[in-house]
Amino acid sequence: MALYPPTKYRRLSITAGGVDDFMKFFTGLRTSWVKIEFLQEYDESGFAGYDAFKNGNYDEAATLVREMVMGQRELYGYAAEHKISMTRIRVCELPLSPYLKHYEFAAYLADIECGEDIRLVRAADVSRLLDDTGMSDFVLFDHRRVIALIYDLHTGSLREARLVEDTELVRAYSAVADELTRVSVPMLQSSIYLDSVGRSFETARCSPGQ
Repeated sequence: MALYPPTKYRRLSITAGGVDDFMKFFTGLRTSWVKIEFLQEYDESGFAGYDAFKNGNYDEAATLVREMVMGQRELYGYAAEHKISMTRIRVCELPLSPYLKHYEFAAYLADIECGEDIRLVRAADVSRLLDDTGMSDFVLFDHRRVIALIYDLHTGSLREARLVEDTELVRAYSAVADELTRVSVPMLQSSIYLDSVGRSFETARCSPGQ
């Protein structure tokens, strides 16, 4: 059954590439937050870290995106205080895009430090699910509401955010999130990530006492 983009929704306003009401929904959470990411590059023009990445300054990009994630104290503090589980599932196409290897993985490492469960899965391994549902990016709040994120596939810029609160439709999105969680692997254990950085480097980085 085609689920994406949803047809029962309320449009949310967007400013500077972000959903205006995101924190309102996030601070209303009681149990869990799940984000599913499909695009192999998002347009983050105007952020110094992304601009550094686009200019090929990968070390600077990694440093700046890490600082940005670590600075999201309100979000991660709320999650920790209220014991909200945070899961982000990245569907990866191979070979990996430069954006993933040299920019987004650095952000994910910081996300992990802040308490998120970052999980990776190959697009080829979930191709049937994707073909059957037409699924792309969405955020699931407490399995009670969904924000479907509609991107321009050519530019990677966010062009629409659709709030879904229809019970049956939210249940269908929750089933997709549950299946992607089941078949995905924690990032630091995933061959997708380990192969991208070199297993010897990651083993040393994660060794006791390092």
